[in-house]
Amino acid sequence: MHSNMIAAIITRRWQLAQGYHAVEVETKYRSKVPPFEDGAIVDLTPSHGCRAVRSHPLWHLPSREDAFVVGVRQASDAQAAHDADFMWNRGDEFYIGMPRNTEIAMDSNSRYILFSAGLGVTAIAGIAKRLAAAGKPFEIHNFARTLERTVFREELDSLSAYGQVHHRIGLKEEEIERATSFAVSPTHADSQIILSGPPLFMRQIERQAREWVYPSNIHKIVLGDKGVRR
Repeated sequence: MHSNMIAAIITRRWQLAQGYHAVEVETKYRSKVPPFEDGAIVDLTPSHGCRAVRSHPLWHLPSREDAFVVGVRQASDAQAAHDADFMWNRGDEFYIGMPRNTEIAMDSNSRYILFSAGLGVTAIAGIAKRLAAAGKPFEIHNFARTLERTVFREELDSLSAYGQVHHRIGLKEEEIERATSFAVSPTHADSQIILSGPPLFMRQIERQAREWVYPSNIHKIVLGDKGVRR
């Protein structure tokens, strides 16, 4: 079941934003984490026999090759009772898979439009860093319920010298739909649309983007439950 996975343990946890935590994960035997870009996706499964698998964006820790940080949603009491396999407490042991970097076509003629909500911003911030390093202009549209629940706001704002960063805070459902529709229309068919967030949020943007760009240029970064590992 755990072939090609690395044993790991949670070493600390802290508040990332209201409703969200950052969790430090360290390889159990001080083995190196395979190389990855910030915002890459990794699968985690508990080591105690549970077969549940979840995908999370991960982030480097400076000067550490045996550890990384993932963002997790803070569970309510009801969710915690239902979801005891993923409590994210210090000392919890997991197996981690190979990090997966999101492939980006570095095209000088492309427009890069990035959308994020919730923990999806961690993956999108990593992609924006890669675009900035390559000298590719981009625009980010990040959505959050409240300012206090905005994850990675400082990290996104630090990229504003390289691209446009828009925070959409506290919008109602119909306002979100208008904002995302306006962001993708009009645009060229070869624009690259990259998005990560809740399923309904991504389905809405994908539907809007298909009216303007090639389907192959829409890149969804799916997080959360992957079901059961076989």
